[in-house]
Amino acid sequence: MKIMRRRLHRSWRLLFLPALLAGPNALAAQDAVRVVSLEEAVRLAAARDPAVVAAEAAVDGARAGRLQARGAWLPSVSVNSVYGNSSNQRFDQSTGQLVSENYNAGIDGGLVLFAGGRRLTALRAAEAELDAADANEVARRFEAGQAAKVAYHAATAASDLLRVSEQRLERAGQQLGFARTRYEVGTATTSDLLRAEIELANAELGEYEARSQLRSAGLVLGRAIGVPEEVQAAEADLPETAPALQPVAVLVARAVRGSPAVLAAEAAAASSRAQRLAAYTPYLPTVQVNGGYDWFAFEFPPDQRSWSFRVVASLPVFNNFQREAALIRAGAQERTAEARALDASLAARVAVEEGVRAIELAERRVEVSARTVALAAEDLRVQEERYQIGATTILELQASQVALAESEVAGVRARQDLATAVARLETILGETIGDE
Repeated sequence: MKIMRRRLHRSWRLLFLPALLAGPNALAAQDAVRVVSLEEAVRLAAARDPAVVAAEAAVDGARAGRLQARGAWLPSVSVNSVYGNSSNQRFDQSTGQLVSENYNAGIDGGLVLFAGGRRLTALRAAEAELDAADANEVARRFEAGQAAKVAYHAATAASDLLRVSEQRLERAGQQLGFARTRYEVGTATTSDLLRAEIELANAELGEYEARSQLRSAGLVLGRAIGVPEEVQAAEADLPETAPALQPVAVLVARAVRGSPAVLAAEAAAASSRAQRLAAYTPYLPTVQVNGGYDWFAFEFPPDQRSWSFRVVASLPVFNNFQREAALIRAGAQERTAEARALDASLAARVAVEEGVRAIELAERRVEVSARTVALAAEDLRVQEERYQIGATTILELQASQVALAESEVAGVRARQDLATAVARLETILGETIGDE
């Protein structure tokens, strides 16, 4: 009896020893962990995700391309000035004199009157590329938001699982107390105490693993929002029910009409069509006007003036099949982009239907798990009462304890899956579910 009591006392002392050793340091470390809300996590992820930053850079590049395409319609103007000096005199063809020093200043300009439609098609292609870049940026933002939501829900679930493990540990301690009481009065065996200690040790290990998972989930959430440290989710319950969903046909229409992935693919196809049309323009002539005004002299300031004006028309007759090769490549790119646009539309349809089914299944699992938790809790209560009066064995009590812990874990996972399924469907639609 004394040996058994010392063993039980040692097990309880080992149970609380980590908390006693950690003391104020553990509490201070916990207070130092940053806490973020779901809205803040989504906002930070959309601002710091590398894919989003790259998409923003692509938008800037597309804007620069559009600006350059617009500038092709404007005249070009340049101002120049030249001062020349030499140790030897040289013959100047414009004056027929021998000179060693001269001054020259001038202004030149040019305007393309006709470019065979090249500027128009280039501008259309630049506009389409900008639309594609904008749509791609929206898609990357939604994807970053989804990743942040998934990481946030995982951190929330890890926190809930830690509470579940703590409750299991508390119940295991109570069961050990029941077994010790019955052992002292002679209605339990040494095996009951040993099995109670085993359950307590398993509960301790589960609680340790839950804390480790919470730490890992916090680090993943920190990376998702661009923070090099552990981050905890603000106090928020995982959803019990899904938001009201419109009929699948309506959701599919919304996805096909407004999904960022579909819009980006369609914009890329439009850009490819414009580039194919631009490939025909080298077959047409180009007409350009150039002019200039010059001041020149051999003494400063220059006082002699001249002007020039030219109209230049050019048409490449044969350029080693460069135009034909460009046209073939543009046609191939257009077919590829159109195939991708069609596939993106079909993928959105499939993804919406799968997303709706995933939400319905997750919501059903939440309902079943909630009922299972209630039944398991009632079963454990009955088994505890029966064990205290000696009407059941420690094995049946522990089986009920494990069943309750497993049902609670399944409930947390089901709610996490529901939140994740909703976030994924929102990413497919490109908008928040419920916003009509």
